[in-house]
Amino acid sequence: MTYALDEATQLESLGGRRYALRSDKRFWNMRSMFGGWSAAASAQAVMQDEEFRGDVLTQTVNFQSAIVAENLVVQVRLSERRRALDYWQVDIAAADTPDETQASVLIVSGTRNATERSFEIDMPAHRAAADSFRLPSSESTPNWFSHFDIRLAKGRPFSVNPTPNSVTYVREEDGRTLDSKALLAIADTPMPRTFFVSEEMVVAATITLSTHIYASPQMLADVGNDFVMLDTQSKTIRDSLINQETHLFSPMGRLLAASYQTAYFRET
Repeated sequence: MTYALDEATQLESLGGRRYALRSDKRFWNMRSMFGGWSAAASAQAVMQDEEFRGDVLTQTVNFQSAIVAENLVVQVRLSERRRALDYWQVDIAAADTPDETQASVLIVSGTRNATERSFEIDMPAHRAAADSFRLPSSESTPNWFSHFDIRLAKGRPFSVNPTPNSVTYVREEDGRTLDSKALLAIADTPMPRTFFVSEEMVVAATITLSTHIYASPQMLADVGNDFVMLDTQSKTIRDSLINQETHLFSPMGRLLAASYQTAYFRET
């Protein structure tokens, strides 16, 4: 079976670490491609490289402009290779303007070594996914909503909440097993923090999205198609800029990843 996320991130080699990529309207946001799709596609470009080794450890996506073109070109570069870590750069551009980068992505991949020292925060206690409100997809929601089962456990959007904190449970709708590519996409599913401090829809555009994966591939595989819990908060929303921080937990309570965004918003 081919899953939606894999179909939407298929790359056709053009030689020289260049790939053709088609934007997939199934992962369309309100006016452009979903940022999580860009994160997943760029990770796919690196992971299928013949020199890729280990796991994706960190990824930072700088969104320089909205991705709206149907045909795209993806350029991959291996910037630096160390004993255990590799540093990659991925540029995404419209095929008809390949020199005008729309998303610039930095990825660090590498091998993990078992250590005796170990610490991680506990997963906060919240209502279970089965008891949480499912956010429905409709004509007024982004297209990508229909490819995820998203349950809201805490936070009321389009209301003034005590803090802009929300808790959601997310899994892929079509049953796909969790891996690093899916986790990078899921990290971008939380709503903008402006939705939780205003009764109006104050939209925001992500400038930078950084996701750091602490789970091994086996830990991700153990999740299967179960829900990942996302605890999302903000330290500041001020002067057009939003801080957004998300911790992603497995059903077993393990910290899988942490994600950080800076977004830009404009009040009308």
